[in-house]
Amino acid sequence: MQFTDENLIQLCKKNKREGYDLLFEKYEKYIYRLCYYYTHSKEDSLDLLQEVYIRIYKGIHNFDENRPLLPWLKTITVNVCLNHIRHQKAKMQSMHVSMDDECHSLTDLIASAANVEAEIAYLDTKQFLAQGIQELPEDMRTAVILRHVEGMSYNQIGEIMALPIGTVKTYLFRGRKILKAKLKNAGVWEV
Repeated sequence: MQFTDENLIQLCKKNKREGYDLLFEKYEKYIYRLCYYYTHSKEDSLDLLQEVYIRIYKGIHNFDENRPLLPWLKTITVNVCLNHIRHQKAKMQSMHVSMDDECHSLTDLIASAANVEAEIAYLDTKQFLAQGIQELPEDMRTAVILRHVEGMSYNQIGEIMALPIGTVKTYLFRGRKILKAKLKNAGVWEV
């Protein structure tokens, strides 16, 4: 049986374990992926995933069933990630590009008919861009991730970050400008 978000919320509000299990199962990959964009660490992402689950469990009873569930889950997840970053004293380590879903192993590239140089350049650019995003100031980084990774609207970003839309646009403009300059300096971006 396929459960809608409304069914899952109702089951959770009745304290049915099945509701929580199905809700977490349905959104686990999405929440984990969002956490991973902030931490670039499997262990930290799993820890944050657990923290998000706890917040969902504590807050589901006050959730308005007439509102869509996903924006609420995004807000909780982003806030948990931002709190994690704020409390982290050491600078985050360099991001490791995972070579799974979108990328291929070097052996696969060599064996494929694709242009190996272009594929390697793409992977290098992707890694360089991800590293550049991680080096942005916190608010710019959050705005860039929410807009360009999560595809959120300016209004949604403003809601999550509790900022006016003009400020969101400014953070995005400045973040893109910094990233473009870094890519130019590295010879990755050509004018």
